[in-house]
Amino acid sequence: MKKALLAGTAYTAICLALGQQPVRAATLDDVMARLDALERNNTKLAKENAQLRDRVNHITSNPAPAATPKGNPVQHAAVAPSPTPPAPEHAVVSVGGAPIYSKAPGGNAFVDNTTVTLYGHVDLSGDFFNAGVFDQGNKFGVSSNLTYFGVRARHNLEPYGFAGWAAVAQFESLVEVAATPTERAAFGTRDSFIGMETPWGAIKAGKSDTPYKKSTAKFDPFSATLGDYNSIMGNTGGDLRAEFDWRAAHAVWYESPIWNGFQATLMASPGQNTAKDNSDFALGDFNCPGTSARGSGSGFPLTSAPEGCTDGSYGNLYSASLTYNHGPFTAVAAYEMHEGTNRTSDEGVTPLSNGGVLIVPPGAVGIANEWAAKLGAGYGFNDGIGKLQLYGIYEIMRRENTVADFNERSRDGYFVSATQSVGAWDVSASWAHANASPGSPGTGVFNNYTVTPAAGSADFALNSVDSSADQYAAGVKYHFSPFATWYLVGSYLRNGPGAHYCLGVSGHGYGVCGRDANNNVVAGNKASAVTTGMTFDF
Repeated sequence: MKKALLAGTAYTAICLALGQQPVRAATLDDVMARLDALERNNTKLAKENAQLRDRVNHITSNPAPAATPKGNPVQHAAVAPSPTPPAPEHAVVSVGGAPIYSKAPGGNAFVDNTTVTLYGHVDLSGDFFNAGVFDQGNKFGVSSNLTYFGVRARHNLEPYGFAGWAAVAQFESLVEVAATPTERAAFGTRDSFIGMETPWGAIKAGKSDTPYKKSTAKFDPFSATLGDYNSIMGNTGGDLRAEFDWRAAHAVWYESPIWNGFQATLMASPGQNTAKDNSDFALGDFNCPGTSARGSGSGFPLTSAPEGCTDGSYGNLYSASLTYNHGPFTAVAAYEMHEGTNRTSDEGVTPLSNGGVLIVPPGAVGIANEWAAKLGAGYGFNDGIGKLQLYGIYEIMRRENTVADFNERSRDGYFVSATQSVGAWDVSASWAHANASPGSPGTGVFNNYTVTPAAGSADFALNSVDSSADQYAAGVKYHFSPFATWYLVGSYLRNGPGAHYCLGVSGHGYGVCGRDANNNVVAGNKASAVTTGMTFDF
């Protein structure tokens, strides 16, 4: 029967070949030889399929114990974190210790006790804003806000005799979804580290948000929007840089275990600066210390220091926080110090349009320590409508050994927020206030020009007028799921006549500042914005 079937198949093949006018005639023996080869290949394939089926059956009959998910339960490229019997082969890819793909005999316990997680956050918004500056007007914008992608790994050391120990590592990068990418979005630009978890806490090294920054991050319902509280909180002098809302590079930190609701975090970041006045790049960096890539004071586009590192560059950084969480109550105390902060670029003589001059003599600002401390508290409860969450912060920021008339870095600040949850909706409001500083080394231009003045113009000294400021924000957020939301936020910033704070500092894709087209400071502006966007976590 089999021979008859093969002969029939051969006859059909010959007819088809003759019908299509082949280059050379095909004999019956040729066709039979090819069919025999095909049969042998099919037999080999069937054997390989049987071997693969046996492996899958082994996995099914010996399932790995289910791990309890923490946070976002979606984990990618993950393998069992608990010990399993040695695999019969060197597992390059395995599930529960059973190899799916292998290369050589032996075992690889490292793979079978390591969990690798891919994760990310996407936040994109459309904005309508007005900086309140004479030559700017209403503007529209599309912004990517703290969008990031990361890889996290945890290697369980318990099978090797270290109960409660694990090696951990993380690489995280900013992702420019809307803007054209620059080195700001290079891989590893955000929290990236290697470390060890132990029963007595975790120690890590790399770069990370400081404990001071992290301690009250959840207090702000409008983080990364144009209503972000860092317009004022953690922001010593206004503009786009919140010095005490920072990610410290080349740092080492310790995270304690949680004990009766308390947890302490300590961080140190050596300045590693070859210049005694911290005016050079830190060793290993190509950016002025205390600044972000291409950010204010970074030295960009200058290609070498010390030319660009006299606008806030500092040496050693020390940061610490103590948090307490118990049921609906949260309490926070945090402190941070920046040693030898160089602000000598604030010194000099500036002519004013009225014929006067502002003189900031050498040493009046100079190089000095800057520090900040804050206390915060939060309480959440059900008010009959849903959960109502309240937060508040009191913050002190100081610059030492600076002449008061030119000290814009010393002031107090306040922040309160409230979020009412109703089903899938959150309705939030916040207020931040900056007290006036003792003085300022800066100048401003009036906000009534019809023609933009030349770059470097100055009409008055900022230390001659009030520098207090207030920021108000309100908005709603809808949760499609725990991982996808839509939001709408409105914000308003009132700068005193000597203040120049900005909307969208330290998180939004761009800031809205009191600057004219030639980058002159237009202090006392009233900025406003409406922003709507979507977030997605995975």
